[in-house]
Amino acid sequence: MTAMRRDVAVGEALRLSVAEVAAEVTVRIRRELPVLGAARYLDPLVEGLVGQFIDPSGAAADEVVSRGRDAGAREAREGRGPEVLHAAVRLGTGIAIARLAEHARRLGLGDEIGAVGRMAQTAFAHTERLVEAVTEGHAGVGALDGRGRDRRILVDLLLRPEPGAAEIRAAARAAGWPVPAGVAVVAVRPGGPAVPRGLPHDTLPALHLDEPCLVMPDPDGPGRRGGLAASLRGWAAAIGPTVGVTDAARSLRWARRALRLVGRVDAGRSPVRATDHLPRLMTSWGAELVDYAAADRLAPLAAVRAPLRADLEATLLALLECHFRANAAAERLHVHPQTVRYRLRKIEALFGDGLYDPRIQLDLHLLLHARLADRHGHHGE
Repeated sequence: MTAMRRDVAVGEALRLSVAEVAAEVTVRIRRELPVLGAARYLDPLVEGLVGQFIDPSGAAADEVVSRGRDAGAREAREGRGPEVLHAAVRLGTGIAIARLAEHARRLGLGDEIGAVGRMAQTAFAHTERLVEAVTEGHAGVGALDGRGRDRRILVDLLLRPEPGAAEIRAAARAAGWPVPAGVAVVAVRPGGPAVPRGLPHDTLPALHLDEPCLVMPDPDGPGRRGGLAASLRGWAAAIGPTVGVTDAARSLRWARRALRLVGRVDAGRSPVRATDHLPRLMTSWGAELVDYAAADRLAPLAAVRAPLRADLEATLLALLECHFRANAAAERLHVHPQTVRYRLRKIEALFGDGLYDPRIQLDLHLLLHARLADRHGHHGE
């Protein structure tokens, strides 16, 4: 077996140990460096770093470096130098290597000393790159020029609940930002570069927040959304509704809800728009009431055996959204139109004349959206 194959085999054997080792490392770091006790970024940063130690491909290197820059920036905003985090990373590496070596012996990998040694060498290389990333992120915050600070002040003001219009105008003048008629806030979950590339110059980034976002002026202008999608390639993102500048916090609230609810599963079509997911958003914030209503409105389906019930639910939702056109519903479901017509006859027999009552249809539409979203793993806050 070649050295590379041995390294891969050892890494695969140790993969299940990463979470346990990372948890132990973070506990030790917080105990020995209590100033980091409340640092929420620490857990994912350490787990990513430890995961790299056992992965000779280095596939996650860019993501861990990005997290390191972000952690360095957060330390700068807390008024601390990068040295504490440097110490935490190096302390954690020493503990992690020792614990992974113990796990290797416990798993009967004692003969793979060479692979474990190479893992340690890789770990130290990753550690030094992460230390550099922390320094870069820290320096980036410290290097904000006057205009950068003014834009930071402006975006923080915009995202406050109900800021005053006069305050916004004054802060916008200082930042050189023309006040637009409307804005949309874009909630983002980093998945690519530490800072999105090619953002429009008038977009205000708030990447320093625990839940980062962007404030986008004139979001409905020509080419604006396409340009945003290109800049956020690799990131999950959700665009809140367009609002006046004094209501940006409301747009942010709905953008974050949309990102939590649909952003992860729809990341390939990012950014999603909150207003394109109204049924899912509305029902996710009244889950208990939805359960009660579903027990009533969807009761006719309860007696149907489970596999057929799932088919009938999906078909009914498709029919409601396609105005009961069987061909359109069949195309959406990837089945034959005759299959849809067969299922529709069963649905009509279950629901009777109420199926075509517009008020009942609205209820069914919302409830089926909620049920199918829950079945596919969408959750609210």
